[in-house]
Amino acid sequence: MISQFFILSPRGDSIVTKDYRGDVVRGTAEIFFRKLKGWPSGNPPPIFNVEGVHFLHIKRGGLFFVCTTKFNVQPTTVLELLVRIAALCKDYCGTLSEETIRRNFVLVYELLDEVIDFGYAQTTSTQTLKAYIHNEPVVVAPLETQATKHAPSGAANRPVALRFSAQRDRKNEIFLDLLERLTVLFNASGSVLRAEIDGCIQMKCFLAGAPELRLGLNEDLQIARGRGVYGIVLDDCNFHECVQMDQFDSSRTLVMRPPDGEFTVMNYRMSGNFQNPLPFRASLTIEPCGVGLVDVILRLDCDMPAKCHGTNVSVRCPLPKMTSSCGYDLGAAGQTVEYNKEDKVVDSSALLCVCVRAHTRVWRREVLVAQGRGGLGGWLFLICVAFFIIIIIIFGNPNSQTAVWKIA
Repeated sequence: MISQFFILSPRGDSIVTKDYRGDVVRGTAEIFFRKLKGWPSGNPPPIFNVEGVHFLHIKRGGLFFVCTTKFNVQPTTVLELLVRIAALCKDYCGTLSEETIRRNFVLVYELLDEVIDFGYAQTTSTQTLKAYIHNEPVVVAPLETQATKHAPSGAANRPVALRFSAQRDRKNEIFLDLLERLTVLFNASGSVLRAEIDGCIQMKCFLAGAPELRLGLNEDLQIARGRGVYGIVLDDCNFHECVQMDQFDSSRTLVMRPPDGEFTVMNYRMSGNFQNPLPFRASLTIEPCGVGLVDVILRLDCDMPAKCHGTNVSVRCPLPKMTSSCGYDLGAAGQTVEYNKEDKVVDSSALLCVCVRAHTRVWRREVLVAQGRGGLGGWLFLICVAFFIIIIIIFGNPNSQTAVWKIA
C-alpha cells in the first residue's frame, strides 16, 4: 500500500498531490526533490529511504511520478503501478507533458480516485475506467487534419475519450510500433561473441466498437531452439491477455479485440547469430603516447541498408579509475562530449548527425593517468552505443482491418 502520490515538474513544482492515508508528514515532495538533486552521483536509484519514509519514483515525459510509503511493500509492484498511472495519463490526456497535466489536472485527479483507494491499487485498465471517467480532456496541441497519404507523426497522441467527439476523428485508425533493443558483445578484434534482441510490438487503437483484428507475423517464425529449427527463432515470448492463440500455431496469426489506449501486444527475445549484419561495429585502439598519457581511439562503422539511417547516436566509454584528466578530439561537427570525473566515464553524442551506410565516426581521447597508482592491466572496456533506426515494414489493407507484420 502507498501513502502519498504526487507528480512533480522538472523544477520540483507539485502539479498533482494526493494523500491517501495521512500517515506521512506533509512536505515530502520538497524532501524528495532536494534529495534527488543532491544525490552524490547525480543519478539516484528509483527507490530510497529518508527518515523512515520510502520514496519510489519514475520519470516519464520530463515529469517525476512519485509515491511514498512507510510499509514494507513490494518495490516492483509499486513501480509497475507508477508506470501504468503514467500510461493512463497519456491515454486520457493525449500526450505526457507538464502543460498537459496542468490543463487536465481535474481529469488526472478523477483517474487517481478510481485507480487507488486508501493506498491500494484497484484497476489500471483504460477500457474499464472509461465507464467511470466523465471529465473531457483538454487537448493541448491541435490535431493535424491535412489530408495526406501518411499519418502525421503526432496522430497517435490524442486522448482516447475524443475518438469520436468530432467529425474529423470518425475514421478507424491503428498505430503499430515495433521496438527492439539490441545488445552485442564484441571481443578485442571486433568479432561478435554474443548478440541478443529484446523486442515488443505496441499498439494503439482508435476504432469504433470492438472489432476483431488479425495480426499476422512472419510464417517462418519459430518459438524453439534446437537441432533442425530454421527461420526466425525466438527464445521466448509472451502476449497480451486480449490475444487469442487459436490460430497462432497453424498460421502465425494473432486474433484479438484490442482495448482502448496503448498496450503491448507481444514481448519477445531472441539470441544467436543473426542473418542480417549489425547496424554498427565498434573498434577500440589504445596507443601510449608519453609518460602517463594514453591515446584512446574509438572507431564506429555503420553497416546498414541504403534505405535506413541511424540518428541520435550516443557512445558511453569508461576510463580507468586512475584517470586524472581527459581531453578529446571529436573529428566532426555536431557532436558533444561530457566527461564525468566522479564515475570516470565519457559520454559522446551526435544528436544532429545521420549515420548512413559506409559512414564512419572516430572519437579520439587523450587520457592522463596518474603516476604511482597502477598500470592499465586489466582495464575492461564496456562501451555502450545507443541509436535509433526507423524502418517501416507493415503491410495490409486498412479497409479489411487486417494488418500483416513481418519481423525481419
